[in-house]
Amino acid sequence: MTVIHPNMADENAKIRARDVCVFYGEKKAIDHVSIDISPNYVTAFIGPSGCGKSTFLRCFNRMNDTIGAAKVTGLIELDGEDIHGSRMDVVQLRARVGMVFQKPNPFPKSIYENIAYGPKIHGLAEKKADLDVIVERSLTRAGLWDEVKDRLDDSGTALSGGQQQRLCIARAIAVDPEVILMDEPASALDPIATAKIEELIDELSGRYAIVIVTHSMQQAARVSQRTAFFHLGKMVEYGPTSEIFTNPIEERTKDYITGRYG
Repeated sequence: MTVIHPNMADENAKIRARDVCVFYGEKKAIDHVSIDISPNYVTAFIGPSGCGKSTFLRCFNRMNDTIGAAKVTGLIELDGEDIHGSRMDVVQLRARVGMVFQKPNPFPKSIYENIAYGPKIHGLAEKKADLDVIVERSLTRAGLWDEVKDRLDDSGTALSGGQQQRLCIARAIAVDPEVILMDEPASALDPIATAKIEELIDELSGRYAIVIVTHSMQQAARVSQRTAFFHLGKMVEYGPTSEIFTNPIEERTKDYITGRYG
């Protein structure tokens, strides 16, 4: 059974999931999870390794489609439209629901081309001047412009780990997404780079619906306003972050928050 705190249903939800299950072959990795993702908050998914939080996150832009043995059941809607419906273009879906992975993965191209690639293939810019505006705006929003504006022709892979991750965030927002999914975006970074990513999440919140998977409860407490706790493929409890961390309803949530397991 899932405990959902009062007032967590959102009639204006950006993403609405109902009874979502994910199977890898015969193994059920996600078991009947339902959640509303608000456009106005950062939502964190927490829980021990292997609990299904990243698998569930990947449902929102159909990244599980890339895994041959994976099967997703249930309903997931983006602005009321079924993302598995016949009218949903998966390429457009992934432009609207961007993703930032655990390990920074810049393209083996220049910093400029990393940002310009998406807007070009999605037809968001016709002229070089339009691309220049998008590149500067995206890098500025990602807090990277001042650090790289004089070396836009350098390879994106030549940046530091923290800069590469911010480049990947800039690349995600260059195509004007509505949702940004972040799968442990700071787990491979040092504390200073992690702080910059957290500041960036705070600055981007409200402009985009943001969902972050994190192993760090401290990070979830710092960056999110909504938290869902996962355990063994189930969503155990979902509520305001402050309540999940200070006054959880479910005993399993309390045990995880206090470090008794996980």
